[in-house]
Amino acid sequence: MRQNLPMASASSFDETVVDDPWARALYWSLFPVLGAGAGWLVAWASEWIADLPVAPFKAVFGFIAQAPEPQTTVVALAVGLVAGLVVAGLAHADMLVIRVGPAAVTLTRAGDKAKRRTVSKDSVTAAFLDGSHVVLLGADGRELAREKTDLDRKQITAAFVAQGYPWRADGDPHRDDYRMWTRYEDDLPGAARGLLTDRAAAIERGKADEAAVLREELLKLGVVVRDEKKKQYWRRALP
Repeated sequence: MRQNLPMASASSFDETVVDDPWARALYWSLFPVLGAGAGWLVAWASEWIADLPVAPFKAVFGFIAQAPEPQTTVVALAVGLVAGLVVAGLAHADMLVIRVGPAAVTLTRAGDKAKRRTVSKDSVTAAFLDGSHVVLLGADGRELAREKTDLDRKQITAAFVAQGYPWRADGDPHRDDYRMWTRYEDDLPGAARGLLTDRAAAIERGKADEAAVLREELLKLGVVVRDEKKKQYWRRALP
């Protein structure tokens, strides 16, 4: 029998779902309005900006200022609305939904089936929050999952505890094993050094997807990585 809760709910399969539908509704209602408002503002201020001695995109604003009304305002509103919908869609797709069941936990980026990860309960030896990330560890200390989330921390904790997962309220049991990576690190195999070097470059360029792929490759080599202020910290998996 389904039990409705504010943010975390139990399904008919005894699965606890941690989600934020209010934020989702806010994205789809607020961003399109803001986008349309920005479009109207551009149309309204275009003549004034075009008359300035120096202004960025002055030619574009001059073109808008010379276009006939009300077509200009209508087009500006429509373009702003579409832009707002695109932003809302991107924000929605990046939202994490956590489904904690009696046999497995599933972490899904809303609207993106390709980013769904399911981890069996039996394989989880520790679950905890590391800053803004929810992390699941396996028996050898490797990360089975690490996902960034803005979901309520108390509800995440309650969901895992209610389903009997080994939740660590004190955080990462291996946090003292990490060391900061430098380009001169000589205590790593060559392949891992190369991957960490490439990953550092990806982080500097803001390539989060590339950094995530390189993290997975490092895990295959038995190297666990966590980030802090664009710096990489690493440790070895357990023997």
